[in-house]
Amino acid sequence: VGRAARGRGRGEPDPAGGGQRRSGAGPRRCVGLRPAPPRPPGLGRLPGQHRRASPAQPAGIRSLTMKPFTAYASGFIVFLFALLQKSHGQCKEAAKKSEMDLGVKYDLPNFIADTPIQNVVLYKHHVYIGAVNKIYVLNETLQNISVYKTGPVLENPDCAPCEDCRDKANLSNSIWKDNVNMALLLETYYDDQLISCGSVSGGICHRHIIHPDNPADIESEVHCMYSPQADGEADNCPDCVVSTLGTKVLVTEKDRFVNFFVGNTVTSTFQHPHVLHSISVRRLKETQDGFEFLTDQSYIDILPQFRDSYPIKYVHAFENDHFVYFLTVQRETLDSQSFHTRIIRFCTLDSEMRSYMEMPLECIFTEKRRRRSIRKEVFNILQAAYVSKPGAALAHEMGLGLNDDILYGVFAQSKPDSSEPTNRSAVCAVSVRTINEFFNKIVDKQNMKCLQHFYGKDSKYCLNRAFSRNASYCRAQDDEYRLEVTTPLQRVDLFMGQFNSVLLTSISVFTKGNLTIANLGTSEGRFMQIVVSRSEPTAPHVSFQLDSHPISPQVVVKNSLADDGYTLVVTGKKITKIPLKGPGCQHFRSCSQCLLAPAFMQCGWCSQQCLRSSECPSNTWTQDTCLPRVYEILPSSAPIEGGTKLTLCGWDFGFSKNNRFELKNTVVHIGGQVCPLEAKSSNKNRLECTVPAAKSPGFNISSSVSVGHGKTLFNTFSYVNPVITSISPTYGPKSGGTLLTVAGKYLDSGKSMRIFVGEQPCTLKSISASTVECYTPAQQIPQEYRVRMEIDEAIRDTSRHFTYREDPVVLNIHPAKSFLSGGSTITAQGINLNSVCFPQMVITVPKLGMNFSVIYVIEQSLRYDQWCITRYSEEQSHTVSKWSKNLPCLVSRSLPCWHGGYKNISEFLLEI
Repeated sequence: VGRAARGRGRGEPDPAGGGQRRSGAGPRRCVGLRPAPPRPPGLGRLPGQHRRASPAQPAGIRSLTMKPFTAYASGFIVFLFALLQKSHGQCKEAAKKSEMDLGVKYDLPNFIADTPIQNVVLYKHHVYIGAVNKIYVLNETLQNISVYKTGPVLENPDCAPCEDCRDKANLSNSIWKDNVNMALLLETYYDDQLISCGSVSGGICHRHIIHPDNPADIESEVHCMYSPQADGEADNCPDCVVSTLGTKVLVTEKDRFVNFFVGNTVTSTFQHPHVLHSISVRRLKETQDGFEFLTDQSYIDILPQFRDSYPIKYVHAFENDHFVYFLTVQRETLDSQSFHTRIIRFCTLDSEMRSYMEMPLECIFTEKRRRRSIRKEVFNILQAAYVSKPGAALAHEMGLGLNDDILYGVFAQSKPDSSEPTNRSAVCAVSVRTINEFFNKIVDKQNMKCLQHFYGKDSKYCLNRAFSRNASYCRAQDDEYRLEVTTPLQRVDLFMGQFNSVLLTSISVFTKGNLTIANLGTSEGRFMQIVVSRSEPTAPHVSFQLDSHPISPQVVVKNSLADDGYTLVVTGKKITKIPLKGPGCQHFRSCSQCLLAPAFMQCGWCSQQCLRSSECPSNTWTQDTCLPRVYEILPSSAPIEGGTKLTLCGWDFGFSKNNRFELKNTVVHIGGQVCPLEAKSSNKNRLECTVPAAKSPGFNISSSVSVGHGKTLFNTFSYVNPVITSISPTYGPKSGGTLLTVAGKYLDSGKSMRIFVGEQPCTLKSISASTVECYTPAQQIPQEYRVRMEIDEAIRDTSRHFTYREDPVVLNIHPAKSFLSGGSTITAQGINLNSVCFPQMVITVPKLGMNFSVIYVIEQSLRYDQWCITRYSEEQSHTVSKWSKNLPCLVSRSLPCWHGGYKNISEFLLEI
């Protein structure tokens, strides 16, 4: 009796006529009670149910009565919470529609090569592209001017680098190999020349003379940079520069010499005819036909036993003042499975790398949480780096000068015990001055140890080495101090976790006015531009899908201070030219976003679009003012009594050029009357005001939002007069819980709806324009109560009353046991069973944790039996009714049920 039934289904018996009732024929006169909460297995009754013994009951069966209606208090709270969430979330769609368009397409100059691109060099208005098997020369509009073919190359063990091996093409040990461009460098000290180093012929290089009168010609004069070594030095090949596993090469010019600093990834499985060094410095010969090591200390190698277990990836290299720097990713220690980033430093003039030092570099994100310690996330794997000078604003925030260099890096969190990055990134910055100061300070504190991957754990060199205390200067010293600093240099994510769901793969930085701007690329081919600031939160002002391939760390920035400055970005086989002032302004969908974009983008508002002035076809282009845009009105109607809280969803509300939300000049009119604004609950996407009363109903009345320089019109609001026409059912038990349906017109108007039965609130279930459903409250006295509806400040009564009756009580069920295979008829007997419309019988098997529900129908004028077949499952059984008028007078209703079979003999209880 205490569980809700949802009415008869198609084809169920009609108790009044004995035949089949058509689905949907006639209005439903009564609605069942709420569904009772499920009972935990093993409990004989629900908490709060009363019980009394009956002499006629079998053992273990007691009478059950309805408990007071309290179970839906939590449901009422949930309903109110849902309304509150809806109220606060009403303008989310408007806010989303005003956000930056991340799917905008821009038509930008680009070039697509035949093979993947590895390197890019810009020189004298020409772009040189190093790709697999080819070097392309493009003009500044990225049109192809010439192509130089570098591969495939025929390789044979008996064929020396630079030797023509075509006569060995048919030999079994000859093989054609693709030539991957591992390094593409510009050298202008001896000649204007392009130096390319490939993955074939032992990693040697070629130099291409660039003729001043024809920079596109890199084919007329090409020289192979290889000289055979003497017999005693056959394994030591200074001309073998690059590794196919990964290489970073830095070219410097000091004291009339050109030096090449090279970092190579090497492993024991790497097949190479000569020894490739982990890190080295070599000098370009004055004859320019190759390189030379000045001494046998001009290189450092990972010990053979550690080459597989301790790989070093060289990510970036740069020169600053008197030092050369490499950034690497490697294991934390020889025994560790975790990876981290290190910065390597040594003096530019140190041909023997005596001043070589390594130090961990960490990019972290910290977040202070209430009553908790600071949570620190480490982004341990460097993906790309860039060095440039700061704008005035960032320089002031970091305490630097405008000529100080800053190292920017994009870092990712790696998978456990791996160097493979995840889609969690951060951006950190540190001045080169700070790096040097940290090196010097740590050396003074002796927080250092031997380079075990170069010398071994038990080497006498590591055990007995006395390090120099003076690492501040680059000058000739008797003692070398090759060492590893153990204390990491830490920096905090500039964008405070903003990129913690994306893998950043590229960065370049430039300045515009006082601003410092970062170009960021992702593994999914998205290009972003964002202002770098340590004092104010910023978000990307440019974000568009450039390609489906990852954006390469190889980037070029040109003319950053000029209006026509640009960056060259590589994605797979494609290179794209993107203006530094942004690809355009069309991705800004709201006027306020458009006018608050960085000034160097030159964006303005033009007839509902964000464009540059040259793109605006009319004279409406402005960079000063925005009219509010109304997207939605909630609610769309309200009672004529007024008092409804009206929410206007849209964008550009309270706009000001200082990016502050201001309402002093904003006025909302509804049908010619002022709707007073609620400043505390309003924002740039939401205005809230209290609707004034109206003399009569009106539909789609003229309304507006005005600011000092104009107004926006809308006509989607209506005044209505809600009424109640009927209620159903008209009775129920005094413990409450009956699903009451109130019918009428305009019932969904206004903001706040309440239904009262007597003076007690009816717990709302659903609201529509024509019906409101709620669960009746409990009452102490069974009698008639008036039903009242309140919508905001409007009150509506109905002449219909709801009658409370005494609660039903089950006195007996029979039989209390049955066969394993099922099939018995179970009968429940009690009093006041006609107080509820469409009740439900539930048989619970505690040991199986299952409920078997029976839906049945009671007609007020009949007494009857009901039997059914229940399945051995959690599905609700199909029911068939059998009617009888010959029951004893004591029994108001007799409810039989034929139960399903069970695997075990179990006592079952009836839950009402």
